[in-house]
Amino acid sequence: MLRIDFELTDELKREYIELLNSTKFGNGKNAKSVQDKYEEYELFSKEYTFEDIVTIEAHKINDLIEDVELRGIDNALLKEIFKYDGKFQPLIASFFEKHLNPRTCCYCNIDFINVYDEENNKNKFTLDHFIDKGRYPYLALSIFNLIPCCFVCNSKKIKGSIPFYEDVELKDTNPYLNSFNFDEKVKFKLHLNDNCKDLNIKSKDDIDIPLKERYSNEYDKYIEVFKLNERYQAHKDIVFEMLQNAELYPESRLKELQELTGIPYQEIKKDIFNLIEDNADLSKEPFSKLRKDMADELGFKKVGLA
Repeated sequence: MLRIDFELTDELKREYIELLNSTKFGNGKNAKSVQDKYEEYELFSKEYTFEDIVTIEAHKINDLIEDVELRGIDNALLKEIFKYDGKFQPLIASFFEKHLNPRTCCYCNIDFINVYDEENNKNKFTLDHFIDKGRYPYLALSIFNLIPCCFVCNSKKIKGSIPFYEDVELKDTNPYLNSFNFDEKVKFKLHLNDNCKDLNIKSKDDIDIPLKERYSNEYDKYIEVFKLNERYQAHKDIVFEMLQNAELYPESRLKELQELTGIPYQEIKKDIFNLIEDNADLSKEPFSKLRKDMADELGFKKVGLA
């Protein structure tokens, strides 16, 4: 739903590789890092360094898969080398928390994911393998194949092990891709029941808020996989509250409040309707895309304009 804007600098690459290599497998002198194991087997290390694999850019992942799959390498061996187990997950999660600081799930924008559970000493977000690590284990530790998201989206009932790479409608929906433009192309729309005349809306059951794509159906499968329309039905109260406030605070009332308080009109409007600024980072708050799209649907003037 929301694109992840993350620049992996050379310094961050070095830090990430050092982090991975800090974990050793085996005991004593025989202990080896994941990079040691990768270079020892020489499966495709002459063409791709360890750094190439774990820091490969999102738009190059599909090409890497095509190349590696042609080699017919034993998947069990690849799983042994790129073993994503309990040792790596907390380290990688801390790396993401430090440098990306994810706040909401980019797949759904419904849940906060940056909460830290001090009692259990773990993060409240999970790292989803956009392309399944079971089928493509050499991508298990690749930064741009790891998506910080909520547990619901990463559950078996939602994304699970759906083969995103094999599906032409899903393979190019990695949220790290510059071409991932879901927010621009897909909008929440406000539909009213037939019995709602003159916006006489009595409850949230009188409205529907489907996601609709303009001019194409590029993201229909994405919406279906993450069950976005079904899940947002439980949050129609957000839109219903906006509609109620629109009735309680018409333009004339907002201007009266400006005269009474001295607070600028647009600030009052922003606070009452919980509006999202045009250049705001939608990933910082849950339901920010829903509120932004609904403000457009309701014809509210954009924040910052007179």
